[in-house]
Amino acid sequence: MKAVLLALGTLGLQAEPPAVPPPIPASTPGGLPCDARDHQPLLLGPATAAEILAHRAVFRDTLAKAPLPADLKARWKAVRQPFTLVAVFGSWCGDSQYQLPDLLGLEADPNPFIEVHYLGVYRDKALAEAQWPKGCAPQPVVRVPTFYLFATQPGGTQKLVGTVVENPPRAGQRMAEALVELVETASKG
Repeated sequence: MKAVLLALGTLGLQAEPPAVPPPIPASTPGGLPCDARDHQPLLLGPATAAEILAHRAVFRDTLAKAPLPADLKARWKAVRQPFTLVAVFGSWCGDSQYQLPDLLGLEADPNPFIEVHYLGVYRDKALAEAQWPKGCAPQPVVRVPTFYLFATQPGGTQKLVGTVVENPPRAGQRMAEALVELVETASKG
């Protein structure tokens, strides 16, 4: 008898099917898709600062733990040339969770000359062309977060003038400082 049960089990013909965990839900009750790795909701495509801050506590907590210096905010507000800043981030990504709140802090007191757009991506970092702001040519996304700065040209076209990829360029530098320097440098050029 044992030999028959062993043979049936080996063939996958057991009397009771093995326990199978329920599938990971494709989305949360609120309609957001879930990450297959950490099972947390994802922000994908265009998002607002308010949506990002409401999405995962880590964005709010990081922003609250490290307020921006007043002089950095003043430099951000002093820019008088029109720019579009596109922040491509992964709500699942530790670097995005750490770096993006600096931009959220700068944007808390918006500069009317700097139009900020947030684009959430999945782990494959794919973005449809239609998700990019009007006039901004889609850019390849290899790492997140990546910040793309476009300068508004005569006639309203947008020209890519700089990027900050994943981390600030200098050791110990805050992302907010790197973004302010990027905009200031582009203003002079």
